[in-house]
Amino acid sequence: MNKYIIGIDGGGTKTLGVLFDINGKELRRVEHGFSNFSIDEDIAKSNVEHTIEDLEKDLEPNRELFIQMGIAGYSKIKKSTLFIKSLEKKFDATVDLDSDAIIALYSVKKDKDINVIMVIGGTGSVLMVTDGEKTNLIGGFGHLLGDEGSAYHLSITALKKIIEEKESNLSYSNLSEMILKEIDVIDYQDIKNFVYNSNKSDIAKLSKFIAECALNQDQDAIDLLKMEGKHLAKQTINAYNKSSHKEKVIIALRGGFLLNAPYVKETLIEELRKSIKDFEIDIYPIEPVIGAYYLGFLKLSKRCES
Repeated sequence: MNKYIIGIDGGGTKTLGVLFDINGKELRRVEHGFSNFSIDEDIAKSNVEHTIEDLEKDLEPNRELFIQMGIAGYSKIKKSTLFIKSLEKKFDATVDLDSDAIIALYSVKKDKDINVIMVIGGTGSVLMVTDGEKTNLIGGFGHLLGDEGSAYHLSITALKKIIEEKESNLSYSNLSEMILKEIDVIDYQDIKNFVYNSNKSDIAKLSKFIAECALNQDQDAIDLLKMEGKHLAKQTINAYNKSSHKEKVIIALRGGFLLNAPYVKETLIEELRKSIKDFEIDIYPIEPVIGAYYLGFLKLSKRCES
């Protein structure tokens, strides 16, 4: 009996599905619309089903199929167990559902007997950590409780600095003056209007302007960016110290802010070298759907053992 694994990577814009043979060879891939359950659960479910249908329709009847899904907003789905069981019945398969972050983590770990710390610094920030067979989340509390080491946190920190300068009766720094001009604010009190009338993504976009100032050698901008790198380093070191397996670890850096903003990645790595002896940096993202294969293969292997 032939065995196959279908990996599903579902997000807010598309659902990518890949059919693998049991050895990880890609046999077919398809794309459909979004499958983030936070957007529209019914449409997301329909897109997932269409993706699976297109991948498994030509398989021989006598086969074994494991479907590993990694979907954004998966915790928002109502009655997830019923959805999984309906897919298992429809496709005569074993089905499992995790977050898109989990399969991204396994795109790094693959089948290696090694722990991975995935540091994600984008608009927000979060760390995903493997510790043996367990997977843990560090941070990810959102902009109200955290998000240190992110584009949003950098922007808010810079705006708070402007308020502090004014209310401490200090002169504005060159960076503060440029930021006020960039957001078209004359009175510092109007920073409130900018923040409370903008969404998180729009506020985070200010980080690109701060990065440009840093590239033009503005020291305050450089210091702010380095601080975000130190925030991520602190979280990474905490994750490493909590791990029960402290042998060599892969530290995967992901997210547009972390990888592209000046000084952030470099500061993070510099700080890590002070506290962690043996680690490998991974800055080359692999498609998360590949991680769905490896996670699916791991679960399938465990089922065979039991």
